[in-house]
Amino acid sequence: MDIITSQAMDEINLAIGRAVSSLISSGKNVEKLNILEQLRKSEKEAVDGMKEIYAGAIGMITGKTPVRID
Repeated sequence: MDIITSQAMDEINLAIGRAVSSLISSGKNVEKLNILEQLRKSEKEAVDGMKEIYAGAIGMITGKTPVRID
């Protein structure tokens, strides 16, 4: 079973929230596929530990267990 700290969970929720906000501000529909597209784009642009956060957010949206984040 993977372990996600409460801080990492907060960061995952913030990443999802930023993706949704970005979609709304650009006039796109807030749909699962659009959220995933935005998260994947952000993951590609991320550095260091943020890649894990975006991977965790993608896992949350797709229903897969996020990676271990300590």
